[in-house]
Amino acid sequence: MKTPFALFLILISGIYGCKLKKQAKQPDELKYATINIQSKPNGGNTSTVTGHIKNLTDGEPIEFARVTFINDDGTTSSSESDLDGNFQLKNLITGNYRIRVSKPGFTTFDQSIKIEQPSAIKLEITIELKQIQVEKPVIYLYPTKKENITVQLNYQGALDHTYPAYPKDGWSVAAEPNGTLWDEKGLEYYALFWEGKPYKQLIPKDGFIVPGKETAAFLEEKLAYLGLNRREANEFVMYWLPRLENNPFNLIHFASNAYEEQAELIITPKPETTIRVMMLTQALQSKIDFPVQDLSALKKSRKGFTAVEWGGSVIQVINF
Repeated sequence: MKTPFALFLILISGIYGCKLKKQAKQPDELKYATINIQSKPNGGNTSTVTGHIKNLTDGEPIEFARVTFINDDGTTSSSESDLDGNFQLKNLITGNYRIRVSKPGFTTFDQSIKIEQPSAIKLEITIELKQIQVEKPVIYLYPTKKENITVQLNYQGALDHTYPAYPKDGWSVAAEPNGTLWDEKGLEYYALFWEGKPYKQLIPKDGFIVPGKETAAFLEEKLAYLGLNRREANEFVMYWLPRLENNPFNLIHFASNAYEEQAELIITPKPETTIRVMMLTQALQSKIDFPVQDLSALKKSRKGFTAVEWGGSVIQVINF
């Protein structure tokens, strides 16, 4: 498969058989995929699913995609598509499920359905493909005195852009207490910059549903709570506000441990305080019920040598 893989939300374009039902209303703007479902009672005790996944752009099969049926009770059944895009799952009991299709490095597809009786189910999934992008993480360094600092990024993904250019052994800069950075050539910077495509998308299980017109006030409040100073928060809002404020609603989540594992920062000497704000967001056409995120574990107070990073990623699908 040469085309980049990404998963957008599906539209149900055909349902045959009354015992398999689509459950969740999906955002109107995500119209880049279809799923045809055929279902026929099989007279057995469990259901079998056979399916095929292809690329909306060129019609080519999507290989090595993980197709998982997730039951409401948390049990899962999964299969990987072969070179021809075919997959099969067996022994599915009746109940509510999320169909999840994922592939390392690309966005994730999720859709809720209900299997009401044992059936032979056929799925034809067609999806537009697009890679995940982590956008504009910038790193600020504030030592208590001017000193030489090394910053290494252990990133589970592929770096697209870095500035200054990221050397093999990491950035080496002289940093001043006011945040000014100097490279080995004597060039001045105010922050270190990187962007990349992770091997796995982070999918939030909680967050905030924010009206687009209230985004600026929401971000100002939460960024201050998380420990960003006015300059850092101002730069964050200026970058993200044009992307968010005209949406009817936005899902906003601030990633924690999962992001730390995905993009480990190794800073030498080690900061006394490290603040990392990675926002995951998705535009919504209407307000949805979603668990509210508790940010107390992410709240930081600056003390001593402080390192700060902020960035974000637009997710293409959420579970609701």
